Amino acid sequence: MCYERALSAIYLEEADRIAQMEVIHHTEFVAKISGIDPKRNPSEALRRTYDRLDLDMIWFTHDFIHPWHIAKKMGERFITTPHSWSKFLPTIWRVTYTINSVEDVLEFNPFEVVDIPSVDELAEYFNQVHDKAQSLFKNQLVPGGTYLTCFMWPLMLFGLKWVVKAAFYDPRRFKRLIDRFAQISLLQFRAWAKTDIKVFISHDDICSTQGPFFSPRWFKQYIFPWYERLWKELKSKGIVVLFCSDGNITPIIDEVAKAGADGFIIEECCDLEYIAERYGNDKVIIGGVDIGVITYGSIMDVINEVKRCIRVAGPYPGYFINISGSIPDNVPLSNLEVYFRACKRYGLRIRHSAPP
Repeated sequence: MCYERALSAIYLEEADRIAQMEVIHHTEFVAKISGIDPKRNPSEALRRTYDRLDLDMIWFTHDFIHPWHIAKKMGERFITTPHSWSKFLPTIWRVTYTINSVEDVLEFNPFEVVDIPSVDELAEYFNQVHDKAQSLFKNQLVPGGTYLTCFMWPLMLFGLKWVVKAAFYDPRRFKRLIDRFAQISLLQFRAWAKTDIKVFISHDDICSTQGPFFSPRWFKQYIFPWYERLWKELKSKGIVVLFCSDGNITPIIDEVAKAGADGFIIEECCDLEYIAERYGNDKVIIGGVDIGVITYGSIMDVINEVKRCIRVAGPYPGYFINISGSIPDNVPLSNLEVYFRACKRYGLRIRHSAPP
């Protein structure tokens, strides 16, 4: 039922209750729900957790190359901090940046350091990876996805400071850099389009909690034309494209929609009411639940946060309730248990909105 419920929401058709997608990294909660030590068997522990919580869709992205792999070739160092976020899914932190000048950024050519497969080779690889994930999470919808739509390439490789410096120092050469990375993304999108996925997460962190890193005009010149070109590869095959970014995308969400996004995965700093009213009938909307409330609020605060999101976005068929980002170890277990009970109680479609 979860798989079908997710597809109903993706295709903007009402189901028995509001769909739900969560990224759960909470070690104690996963252990309690699954009955398995997630540090010993994380995949099986997560599978049981998602099944027992009756969740509908899995967060999933996969790229054939990661910018940090390139960074490691450049001699940069990374460390694992096992207790910073999740005991069973430890966080990797970047320790060094070897970039010394804007020229290092502007003259970088990824094609000199990345072995580029053919589209068919990559499509076969993505199919295998996706089939493995879908066979694990049999009862949930597993999308295709990329973490590296366009802006994430230089952001993860060079860091935001150097990206901003390079963009303003020489816009023409910076565009050439973006275009080089986007060509790699185009290969990935063409390959994903040859798979049997139903929906695709296109991730690109282009905002902070204060809004876009650059002006909307800048994004319209450098990034959004690539979004339109990349997403057309998938949309031409009937694949639903969901755009995901950290931060407040509200100021540029209209332009993202114009570029062709079929839906948005948003954080709590976005204006859920504006997005729901403007796009709820035509787009998929995932997110809105404030992780701060779930972490630091009282039991009633948690319940009211669920009611708020359901009241605002719940009447629309493509809404997935979702805690922004992921759920780490520091969330109180009692709050998390109340959150999932509230989602089930107030998410029934016959209610159409949360009670006052």
